[in-house]
Amino acid sequence: MIDGLPTLDDIPFYGKTVLLRVDINSPIVDSTILDTARFESHLPTIEDLSSTKLILLAHQSRPGKKDFTTLETHALTLSRLLGRKVEYVDEIFSRNTVQRIKDMEDGEILLLENVRFYSEEQLNRTPEEHAESHLVRKLKSVVDLFVNDAFSASHRNHASLVGFVPVLPSVVGRLVEREILALSKPLKGEGKKLFVLGGTKIKDSVKVMKNVLKNSIADKVVLTGVVANYFLMLKGEEIGEVNRKIIEDNKEGVRDEDMKILLEKYSDRILLPVDFGVEKDGVRADIPLEKFDGRYKIMDIGLESVTLFSSIIPEYDYVVLNGPAGVFEDDRFSLGTYEILKAATKASYSVVGGGHIASAARLFGLSDRFSHVSTAGGACIRFLSGEKLVALEAIKEYWQKKWGGEIIF
Repeated sequence: MIDGLPTLDDIPFYGKTVLLRVDINSPIVDSTILDTARFESHLPTIEDLSSTKLILLAHQSRPGKKDFTTLETHALTLSRLLGRKVEYVDEIFSRNTVQRIKDMEDGEILLLENVRFYSEEQLNRTPEEHAESHLVRKLKSVVDLFVNDAFSASHRNHASLVGFVPVLPSVVGRLVEREILALSKPLKGEGKKLFVLGGTKIKDSVKVMKNVLKNSIADKVVLTGVVANYFLMLKGEEIGEVNRKIIEDNKEGVRDEDMKILLEKYSDRILLPVDFGVEKDGVRADIPLEKFDGRYKIMDIGLESVTLFSSIIPEYDYVVLNGPAGVFEDDRFSLGTYEILKAATKASYSVVGGGHIASAARLFGLSDRFSHVSTAGGACIRFLSGEKLVALEAIKEYWQKKWGGEIIF
């Protein structure tokens, strides 16, 4: 058990038929998967289940998106990484699929079709309601147990994540274990803690800020990116129309009045940039805050801010990074993100959230130097914000009231 959640260590699975929910949703261009990090994160769980008949459920993108596609290439990618065949099945719960599962031998692996091809997958329903869906009713009859290893999707109450929990013994996989342990350390551990929050998603950073400041988890919070520009604007700094527009486009659900109160209350624990990196005549220019007249789009924190933040980050026992400091994809404005990431690797324990900051860590070749790089974006934010992840809570609830005793297959 981990944090009240049953794991593979709590259930007999040798020779069983196991339904494993993974998250291998990845960037795709011209049918080519550009990043296999999520695939690799699931390998320990798949290897541990090598003695089972293993069926994988996964999604890729969502309806309407350019990369909403089949999982045929995903099966080939998994096969290459595992060194074992992963058979792609181009359906989800058809009669042929059910029969193929019945005919499986121990050690075989099937990857079913993109579960979001099923129209009811993303409906907002309870686990009990999803348990009545065609997806669950068809597959539960040929499966012994359900394993959720899709931490990065576990904040969603989709059918493939919560629907099997009421009707099958359900546990979490090794990736979920690893994420919970790693993300819990900076929240619960003893020592000095620093959170560096950036990027464009103001609401996400605010959620984390509120949790770590109000509950005295963080000693300091450093703000970068659009998040920092927003709080500088609230302080009355002139950031210009173009930057105000970017803020307005990214602060849905955030009230200025509430954030002014937060900023005033914790002003001694919130650190903001003192200069900006902008594009001027095609090259980077660094402009101090007091001389910034708002004519330029802010692309990065400035050189003085980089020096300031990089010098204090290694002083902390725990450092958590979420969101880049600037437009790191452009070499001219990668400095802030790169130097902050590099400084964080010197902390005793360092965590990189999912999404863009994790991509930056990989791009700069720094991933291996962190204590943990999360596979999750939204789920990581919710965890750091102190919120419950609905798919994991469902497993915890049903284990306690239904599956916690001796399980007989």
